[in-house]
Amino acid sequence: MEMLLLLGIAAFYLFDSASLLYRDEVVFAQCGRRWRASMGAGFMLAGRYPVLPAVFSPGAPVFRASWGASAQVNPPATDVILPVLRPLRWPARLIALLLFLVLPLALWVNLDPRLMLGLLGVLYLVSSLSVAHVARRRSILDLSRKDIAAIAFDVIACPPFAINLVRRVTLRCGLAVPAGEFAATMLDVDTHARLIRVLSARNGIMAGDRSADLPSSEREAP
Repeated sequence: MEMLLLLGIAAFYLFDSASLLYRDEVVFAQCGRRWRASMGAGFMLAGRYPVLPAVFSPGAPVFRASWGASAQVNPPATDVILPVLRPLRWPARLIALLLFLVLPLALWVNLDPRLMLGLLGVLYLVSSLSVAHVARRRSILDLSRKDIAAIAFDVIACPPFAINLVRRVTLRCGLAVPAGEFAATMLDVDTHARLIRVLSARNGIMAGDRSADLPSSEREAP
């Protein structure tokens, strides 16, 4: 039962961290001081590309956008969102430490039930305080009460989801600028070049698919 519990925690966290991207979508994640970008794995799942952005960086902000599409209508700027969410990195790391290190050790040594309850109490306390931090600043983040309620329910009901609280907020907020502009500004030269290569390859695949769908007379026309 203990092993099933730990496997369930890991599965819920990976499920919550995963995304399926369309061919023109990209995710940006800030890991430490650097921004990284991904358009998903090199294979498709259910017609889309799976990706696990910043899975080993609890509390990392993650943005998702369509390449070439205009920015969302009046979202808060990134340099406004990030300072508000920066204090939540450490609670996210603490929750990850408790779930993936302290809890397995506690189960291994058969920790006293009262201490186990204390451990769960710390988990829920940190999660609740993190949600309260977001709720107090919802006007800055341009989140509605419904958004806060949905985030709070997920985070409190399932502790592994609390690790991704920052991710949940940033995905809801979105980017204030188009993906191409954000990539050119935030990514280093090598990362930006790799992203453009992947995007060019995807565009080639899309063009080939469209050509295959045309009648043979149109494909052969000059």
